Amino acid sequence: MLKKILLNIFLNVAIIVVVISLAWSFKNKYYLYLFAGIPPLAMLIYLKFRLVKSVRSLTNRGK
Repeated sequence: MLKKILLNIFLNVAIIVVVISLAWSFKNKYYLYLFAGIPPLAMLIYLKFRLVKSVRSLTNRGK
């Protein structure tokens, strides 16, 4: 469970960093960086949802 908590923290920080970098690239009109940053953001969100789903199934199995 500790690994899942650490992975959750890492995913949260990574999502925040990518969103901040996308906002910066949009503000400064670096659209190439903006389009290059969207797929990693989608991947991180997908991994976050999978992690939440696995933790939810672990907690429901214990009941």
